[in-house]
Amino acid sequence: MSAETLPTVQQAWAAVMADVRALGKDQRNNSGGGFNFRGVDDVMNAVGPAMRTHGVFVVPTAVDLRTRDAQTTTGKAAHETMVVVSYAIHGPAGDMMPGAAAGESLDSGDKATPKAMSVAYRTFLLQALCLPTHDTDPDAQTYERVQETPRDTALRGIANAADASTLDQIVKWADGQGLASDADLVRAVVAKREALAVTA
Repeated sequence: MSAETLPTVQQAWAAVMADVRALGKDQRNNSGGGFNFRGVDDVMNAVGPAMRTHGVFVVPTAVDLRTRDAQTTTGKAAHETMVVVSYAIHGPAGDMMPGAAAGESLDSGDKATPKAMSVAYRTFLLQALCLPTHDTDPDAQTYERVQETPRDTALRGIANAADASTLDQIVKWADGQGLASDADLVRAVVAKREALAVTA
């Protein structure tokens, strides 16, 4: 079969979509209230055979990676990774269709980035193949962001600019002051930070 008679990547991807129409949540996470989920292997096991049948493959082409130190609810040190991964879907005729998806993970070892990449790939396949997720619709819940107080603003600014030991000193000192208002705290914390910088 010549390249001219092979299906385009869009046609081949549509054929994969026709073969894979649904995927249940057969795994269970029992932490907290617990929930059912489908893992990346579940998605690949369901989608992979159809992709191979129709001559389609997906490769990552770029990763926007962001990491930060974090803590678990038990106080254990952890690493948080957020990625936006760009993908290329290649068809049997050699043409390509781009896509992208985001992923996020938290891990106390060295697996935060691989986990985030797996989440992004699973999300990409679910969305690109229009597979129903049976998740709660985002519009079904309403959240209100807590307004940041001047105290929060001051301490966040210090956290962004001070090293950990200096931040510890300032926070301990500020918590023991019993200042009358947040405005007083902001002024006092700024003064204390400047004094620490001078004596450092």
